[in-house]
Amino acid sequence: MAFPDTFRWGVTSSSLQSEGVAPCADWSSWERSGKAPRSLDGSGLAVDFHDDFALLRTLGLTDVRLTIEWARIEPIPGRIDNDAIDLYSDIVRAARHNGLRPWLTLQSTTLPGWFNEDEAGFRDNRMRNNFWLPHVERCAEAFGASAEGFTPIDDPIGWALRGYHLGNRPPGLRDAQKFRDAVLGALEADHGAAQLLQSNGFQTMAVRGVPTVFGLDPGAEPHVRFWTGFLFDTWIDALDSGEFHIPDADSHRRESWTQDFDFVGLSFDHPIAISGTGALSPYPVSARCADNGFAPLPEELGVLIERMAERLPDRRFIVAANGLSTTDDDWREEVLRETLDVLETMVEEGYALDGYFHDTGIDGYEFRKGFETHRGLIGRDRHLKESAQFLARTISSSSSSGGDQG
Repeated sequence: MAFPDTFRWGVTSSSLQSEGVAPCADWSSWERSGKAPRSLDGSGLAVDFHDDFALLRTLGLTDVRLTIEWARIEPIPGRIDNDAIDLYSDIVRAARHNGLRPWLTLQSTTLPGWFNEDEAGFRDNRMRNNFWLPHVERCAEAFGASAEGFTPIDDPIGWALRGYHLGNRPPGLRDAQKFRDAVLGALEADHGAAQLLQSNGFQTMAVRGVPTVFGLDPGAEPHVRFWTGFLFDTWIDALDSGEFHIPDADSHRRESWTQDFDFVGLSFDHPIAISGTGALSPYPVSARCADNGFAPLPEELGVLIERMAERLPDRRFIVAANGLSTTDDDWREEVLRETLDVLETMVEEGYALDGYFHDTGIDGYEFRKGFETHRGLIGRDRHLKESAQFLARTISSSSSSGGDQG
């Protein structure tokens, strides 16, 4: 394969996947109430990180996305756990020491319970300014020397969608107004953090979950417009012009938002289909589904990149998360091969694609299935799967090709 020498090859995971839940995180009550399986210590990264980073580096990887769990650093509002900061500092430095460039995510899926359950969290301007932004500044100071860059919030709209519209993540609500408030608040928090980080000289990456959307019948059109409006138009317009519209709400304008991110990260596993009743289905309906209930379709990643490049022609893109929930590693390798074929074509055609991050590196905790399904290239017992060896060969052959694409 012919990827440029500068192409970033990485893996990613959330703190919940790799460390297990923090006792003071909102997900902790989710587990205690039986709404999710127990996460234990995730993949065990917090214990084995020196060896884990060395193992990941043997695959030829260049970058890694790590999540800093806010609920570990600030378990009680205003009370900082310096031991947690020291541990995360050791983890970030160990990644760098092993030749992996760390991209630090400051919020992925979980939040401190005192922020998101006891208070209105990102929906509240006071909570954003008095707690979220000081946390961002604290992380920049503590970990910035070893960081390659920062992702403030991993998929802010997806976080709001699951927590306030679908109700399948904390706080588990289905409230139209709070959902719209959460979308706007999460975007405000994401961009505000990016501005703070950029002002201190750090690179920033906006990561957005962007499945392509299909209607199953003519009655699905209003639902397709709803999902497309939130998952695409809202954040794209914010980056493109600074003027954006949340469906069924007032328009907003933040001209400075067009400059807040150095990279646009696309998180994509599969497309989704929607029926006239608003029910979500895999696409195609008859396709083989992963353990999350949806079907991977790598060609749609190419469609997505084309669409993004048309809407944001001056941006650099990274596939920031892409993976498959399955215990069938042969299938994982097959899908990974098809995915990289698509990306190679996009690079050869001149699209501004700067990297690929597989989700995830090492098997850990998964939100719906716990430890019953796998997403990693490496097993929880640290054995290299065939999919990992395939990726290693791909990276090696790409490097030896001379990288004349870049």
